[in-house]
Amino acid sequence: MRSEVLVQRSSEALPEIRLILELISKGNSLTDTLTTLIEYLESKCEDMVCSILLLDEENRLRNGAALHLPEEYVRLTDGALIGPEVGSCGAAAYHNRQVVVTDIETDPLWKDFKDLALQFDLRACWSTPIRSSTGAVLGTFAIYYHKPGEPTEYHRHLIEQAVYLAAIAIEHVRIEADLQKSEQESHRLRQHLQEAIESLTEGFVIYDSDDRLVMCNSKYLEIYSESKDILVPGQRFEDHIRISAYRGQVADAVGREEEWIKERICQHQNPAGSFRQKLCNGRWLKISEQRTAEGGISGVRTDITQQVLYEEKLRKSIHLIETIRKLLSQYISDTNPDKVFDDLLQTFLNITDSESGFFGEVRQTKAGMYDLIPRASCYRASLTADWECAEVDKNRTREFFEQQGLFERIITDKESLIVNDIQRDYEGDTTAAGGSEVGEIKSFLVLPVFSQGELSGVAGIANCPSGYDEALIEFIRPLLAAAGTLLADYRNEVRRQENERALQISEERFSKVFRLSPISKVILSLSTGTVIDVNESFLTTTRYQREEVIGKTIHELQFFPDDSYWEEIMQSVCSNGHVYEQELVARVNGGENRTMDCSAWIIESDDEPLLLLMIKDLTEQRQTEEQNRQMQIQLQHSQKIKAIGQLAAGVAHEFNNILVGINLNAELMLLTPEEQIPEDFREPLREIQKSGERAAELVKQLLAFGRKKAPNTSWFDVNALIMNHRAMIQRILGDSVKLILDLSPMAGMVWADEAEIEQALMNLVVNARDAMASGGELILRTQNVNLTAAQMADQSGCLPGSYTLLTVSDTGCGMTPEVLERIFEPFFTTKPAAEGTGLGLSTVQRNLSDNSGFISVESQPEEGTQFRVYLPQEQRIKARKTRQTEVPTNKKQMAGGSETILVCDDEPIVLSTISALLSRLGYKVLRALGPVEALKTVETHTEAISLLCTDFNMPQINGVELAQRLMEMRPELKVVYLSGIAEKIPASALTGGSLVIQKPANLGELSVVIRQVLDEGANQKV
Repeated sequence: MRSEVLVQRSSEALPEIRLILELISKGNSLTDTLTTLIEYLESKCEDMVCSILLLDEENRLRNGAALHLPEEYVRLTDGALIGPEVGSCGAAAYHNRQVVVTDIETDPLWKDFKDLALQFDLRACWSTPIRSSTGAVLGTFAIYYHKPGEPTEYHRHLIEQAVYLAAIAIEHVRIEADLQKSEQESHRLRQHLQEAIESLTEGFVIYDSDDRLVMCNSKYLEIYSESKDILVPGQRFEDHIRISAYRGQVADAVGREEEWIKERICQHQNPAGSFRQKLCNGRWLKISEQRTAEGGISGVRTDITQQVLYEEKLRKSIHLIETIRKLLSQYISDTNPDKVFDDLLQTFLNITDSESGFFGEVRQTKAGMYDLIPRASCYRASLTADWECAEVDKNRTREFFEQQGLFERIITDKESLIVNDIQRDYEGDTTAAGGSEVGEIKSFLVLPVFSQGELSGVAGIANCPSGYDEALIEFIRPLLAAAGTLLADYRNEVRRQENERALQISEERFSKVFRLSPISKVILSLSTGTVIDVNESFLTTTRYQREEVIGKTIHELQFFPDDSYWEEIMQSVCSNGHVYEQELVARVNGGENRTMDCSAWIIESDDEPLLLLMIKDLTEQRQTEEQNRQMQIQLQHSQKIKAIGQLAAGVAHEFNNILVGINLNAELMLLTPEEQIPEDFREPLREIQKSGERAAELVKQLLAFGRKKAPNTSWFDVNALIMNHRAMIQRILGDSVKLILDLSPMAGMVWADEAEIEQALMNLVVNARDAMASGGELILRTQNVNLTAAQMADQSGCLPGSYTLLTVSDTGCGMTPEVLERIFEPFFTTKPAAEGTGLGLSTVQRNLSDNSGFISVESQPEEGTQFRVYLPQEQRIKARKTRQTEVPTNKKQMAGGSETILVCDDEPIVLSTISALLSRLGYKVLRALGPVEALKTVETHTEAISLLCTDFNMPQINGVELAQRLMEMRPELKVVYLSGIAEKIPASALTGGSLVIQKPANLGELSVVIRQVLDEGANQKV
C-alpha cells in the first residue's frame, strides 16, 4: 500500500514524457529542456535543489542546468575532472553508479569541496549517473539539501524517473548534433569528390542503369569537344555515339557507321577491360569501362596520343635498328664489300620515303684537299616501284649536289642541309631542278656522315612527299652512325686487304731474307725457348745440322755456357720488347766458345709470342780489332817517338852550336902557354872540357833517337860482338854481378847497324846493372828463331822469317806492370834525376826498329827482367846505296897553315870560336855571319880563298847551295861542311874532296880535316 502511494506521488511529481518530447520536437535547446525538467521537479518538492551536469569529451563535468544553485558555486565547480573522490557527482560519473552523501561536512568524497558547499549551506548531495541507451555516462543528476539526510524511497523513484527523462533529452540532442555533423561531412565529401573528378587528367563519365548520362567532368567534354552540345545529363549513350559516328569524329567509324555503333554498344554494355580508339582529329584514346553497384556504367577516357606516337616512333626505331642489323649482317656475310653502299642507300630511301639519292665517300688527300668518291646512286621511277634503279637518271641527285657546290658547303659547315622548295631556294637556276618531269628534284636533304668524329661520307636524298625536317634527321641519326661505321669498316677492310697483300709479300720477302740472310737467325718460342726455325747461316755459324736444333730448347742445346746471358736477354726483351747488339759468349757445336753479337725482338703471332734471335760471330773480328788496337797503340807510340825525336834533333842542333863554343874555347885556352894561364885555372878548364865532351855524347844520343842519322847496316856476328865487348860489359857490371854467356854457335849473321846494336846492348847492360844494386847474375843468350806471320802480327814493319834472338836476363828487382807499360816512353825513368835521362830504352827500341828488328820484355817484381832482342837474318832489307862519309874520330896531331879560309855560320858564337881556332893555327880567316854575308865577302875579296868552312844547316841558303854558288865564282875553292844534325848530306855535294865534320868537333879533329882537304887539293893541282 505504501509503495503504491510513493509511485503515485512520484508520478504526480514528474512531468509526462510527452512534455519532454514536445520540448525536443519544438527544437528547444538542451539547456531549456533540462532547466524545465529541474524547475518542474523542484516545484514538487520543497527544500530540494536539483542540478544536471554534462560529461564532455575530456571527462570534465559541465553545467547543464542548475536553476537554484548559487551562481558562484556553479562557476567554481564547472569543469571539474571526474574522479573517485571528486564530490558526489565526480565520483558517480567516475564509478558509473549512484553516490549518496548524507553529510557533506563529514564525507571524505567532499574533502576538497566541502568548504565551498558549506559556504552556500549545502549539506547533503545525492548524485546519479545519466546513461545513454548503450550505458555510456552522459552526465549526472544531483539533488542537494540544506541539511544532512538520505533519500527516501520516494526520492529514489523520483531520481530514477528524472534520470530517464534527462537521458532522453541529452541523447536526442546529441543524436541531432551527430546527424547534422554527418550531413556536413557528407556534403564536404561530395564536394571534394566533385573537385577530384574535375581535376582528373582523364575524362570521367557515369551512366545510370538506363544508360543515360549522369555526369561527366570537363576533361571528358574537352576530349569530345565536337559533340559537347549533346553531352548533357539524361542523354542516352547510343545517341551520343551515333551522332559522333555520323559527324565523322571517330576514325574507325568512317564508312561503316552502323556496324561500328553496334560494336561499340556491345562493348559498352559488356565492359571487359580497356581498348584504344582513334579520333579523326588525330587523338588516341584509351577507353576503360565497368559496371557500378547500381547497374550503371562508369568510364574513363585517357588521352594516349603521345604514347601512341612514341610507340610508333619506337616501332620505326626498332624497324630501323633491325634494318641496320640486317645491313651490317649482310655486309659481314657478303663477299663483295662494295655492295654494302647500294644496300645502305636503298635503306636511306626506304626509311625516308625518298625517290632518289646517292652516297659518296669523302677522302682527304695528302695536300689537305677533300675528294668525293661516288659509292652508290639510285633513282626509283615511283615510290611504289621496286628497288630497281633507272639507269638514265640514277645519278641526277649527285649531279645536282655537285652542280650547286653543296660538297664544298658540307666540307666547310659539316651540317645537314634541308631544301624543301627547290624553285624558291634556287630561283633563276634552270639546271637546279632538272630538265624534265622524270628525275626532277623537288626537295633535297644532304646528310654528312661521320666516323670517329671525322667527316667520312655524304648521303644525299631527294623528293620525299612530305618534305624533310630536323625530326627526320634526328630519327635517322642511328642510320647515319651505322653508315659511318660501315665506311670506317670498309676502309679498314680495304686497308686489311692491302695489308694482307703487303703481309703476304712481306712474309715472302721475310722468308727469303730469313733463309738467305748472311746473319744467323733463329725463331724460338718466347715462353719455352724451343727452337722453331733457323736459317742456313745459323747452322753454319753454330756447326749444327737442322734436325739437331729444331724442337730443342736453348737450354738443351747449351747454347749459352752461362745461363745469366739467356736470363738477361729474356729480361730485357720482356721489359723493352727487344735487345740490340748485346755482346756475349755462345757455345757452338763441339763445345767451342765464340764471341757473339746478339739481338732479339718479340714477334707477335696468332698462336703465341715468338722470339727472333739474331747472332753474329765476332770472334775473328774481335781478334782483328785487338790486333788493330795493339797496332794503333804501337802507331801512336811510334808517332810519339817521332815527335819527340824531332824535338830532340832540334834541341841537339841548337845544343851543338853551344857546345862548339864551349868545347873549342876550352881547348883554345888549354893550348895557351902555361905561363899565361895560372895552374889553378887549368883544372877547371879540363872539367869544362870533360863536361862538354859528356854533353857531346848526350847530343849524339839525341841525334840517334831523332833518327837524323841513317843506320850503317852490314852483316855481322852477334856472338863476336858480345865476345869483343865482354871485358867492357864486365867492367860496367862490376864485381857484384856475375856475367854468364850462353851463346849458340849456330846463331846466324844479322843485317843491321853494328854500332847501334852495340849501343842497344850497352844500354840494356847498364839497366840490368842498375836493377841489381845488391849483386846478381846477367845472362846473355843467343839462338836462332823462325817467326811466322801470325807471330809477327803485333810487330808492324817487320817481316816473318829467321831472326837471331839475343836474350838479356837479370836477377834484379824486376818491374811492376805499371812501370813495364811505360819503359819505352822517351824521358821516362825510375832512376834519380841525376842518374838517368830516360832515353836509354827508347833509343834501344828506336835503333832496333830502324834495323827492322824489335824488342820484347817480361818482368815481375823481385823476379828479375828478361829483354828479348830480335835481329833479322835473311829478310830482304835494302842496303843503302850510299854511306855517309865520316871522318875519323881519333885524335891526331893538330896541323895548321897559312891559306885563306872563309868561315860561314849563322851562329855568332860558332863563327867566332872556329875563326879564332883557325887563326890560332896560322890561317888567314874571313868571317861571314850567314850565307848572304859570305857571298858579299867573296865578291869583294880580291885575293885567293883556298877553303870554305861552312855550317850545313842555315836559313835561306844552306851550306851546299852556298858552296855551289861560291864555287861558280871561285872554281878552285875547297869545302868542309860542319853538320849539327845527323842528316845525310847529298852525295852530289861531297865532290872535289869535300868532307863533313860532325858538331861538336874537337880542335884536333877540325885542324886535321881542314889540313887534309887543303892538302888533297894541292896534290890534285900538282
